[in-house]
Amino acid sequence: MLLYSAHLRSLTMLLYLAILAPGLLQAAAPPAGDAENGKALAEKSCDRCHGDGGVSDDPDTPHLAAQSPAYLIKQMADYKSRLRDDKNMYKRVRKLDEQQMTDIALWYASQSLPELVPVAREQLATPQLVDQGDPERAIPPCNLCHGEDGKTVAGVMPVLAGQQVDYLVSTMEYFRDGSRSNDPGSAVQTIIRKLSDVEIEALARYYAALGGRPADKTGP
Repeated sequence: MLLYSAHLRSLTMLLYLAILAPGLLQAAAPPAGDAENGKALAEKSCDRCHGDGGVSDDPDTPHLAAQSPAYLIKQMADYKSRLRDDKNMYKRVRKLDEQQMTDIALWYASQSLPELVPVAREQLATPQLVDQGDPERAIPPCNLCHGEDGKTVAGVMPVLAGQQVDYLVSTMEYFRDGSRSNDPGSAVQTIIRKLSDVEIEALARYYAALGGRPADKTGP
């Protein structure tokens, strides 16, 4: 019976991943655009909140530096269509066309997110959810989509390494309670809803430290 249950859990996980992966990990050709034009647009509309070069001083505002272009383009498009609801972001992106959003994304992707505490990454203990997931709850490993370094992404997956702890926590909480629902196929929501507050906090601290950023909740 135990062997049968383990086999059933494994089969469930494989089926789940077969559904999850295509929507989130589909590779696409790098977008063509003008990063220098993106810089000018970002300085006008984005830097006040997200910081120069996409390095934010506000722990509740995400870093955009070194982020996945495809992810940034999708988020701007979702704000513009109000699939992702935020009045301030809507005002910022509503007049941007597709090429301008691409240019902004390429600018931020070209910027570096400096490591403030490199030793934090070297001393990290990897949470089980990151590299093993939890077959009992049909939760796949986080690194399946976000990479072992938290930076290796495909499709519309975001870079997590070095991101703000507070922002990661609040984002996972929004997915869990349904306040945010712009993930393809509700795949992220399906996973996050199974996580406890402790697990969310641990994952946020881990990914912040993985990028050499402070792992406490005080911002950079």
